Amino acid sequence: MLSRVLRQPKEYLIAHPELELSWEQVQVFSACVDRLLKGEPLAYITGEREFWDLTFLCSPSALIPRPESELLVEKALALTEGKRVETLIDLGTGTGAIGITLASIWRDTYVVLTDISLEALLLARRNCIKILGSSRCVSFICCNWLEGFRPGVKADIITANPPYVSKNDTYLLQENVRRYEPERALFATDKLGLSEIRKIFRQAPQHLKRGGVILCEIGIGQCQKVIHFIKGLQIYRHIQVFKDLSGIDRVIAARL
Repeated sequence: MLSRVLRQPKEYLIAHPELELSWEQVQVFSACVDRLLKGEPLAYITGEREFWDLTFLCSPSALIPRPESELLVEKALALTEGKRVETLIDLGTGTGAIGITLASIWRDTYVVLTDISLEALLLARRNCIKILGSSRCVSFICCNWLEGFRPGVKADIITANPPYVSKNDTYLLQENVRRYEPERALFATDKLGLSEIRKIFRQAPQHLKRGGVILCEIGIGQCQKVIHFIKGLQIYRHIQVFKDLSGIDRVIAARL
């Protein structure tokens, strides 16, 4: 927070222990500390969070990017290694962390970022300009998952980090998450937390190329139920499950 207030890197603070703050800086820093003590997430106070090797702007209009979501990026790269990715669609993009990170690596890929929240989409657009520059070809669509796409639009890969927390499991969330992060980005509409995941896997085949893959983040204990649902669609050829660093089934990939 002090680094942010002084607009200097952390290394500068370490190298200058004798530095004295002005009265105005003390007031700003104290206000930040007060917000932190009340439980507000640090990323909302500083207005940014690191993801992969990039720094994303953050605001209460979108979820804060989390380390476990980097698994989506890692597996998207692994599953497309050696192949040209012409089109990527990132659903429920929020800050744009997943889609923009992949766009920074796949410089020739056409990227579409979607979110049902216009405020979140505008934040993603700011991050896109900040990280990729204004000349990079990225499109933004305000819609519910893939409902805003014409039938002929197909991608090589679709990534998604949907709401997957059941309202019955609200008590499992940390208090600062419950109080400050957007409800619509956290909670599914059913008791199992699977409503949005099911919508995505049901809609995706219409917008995936043959051989294309969809990767979706899931919650704790949802893996077998999601696999059962995907198999029941009888559309996808190959299903894979990837664990995060805590050993939790975190990402499901299905190939058309």
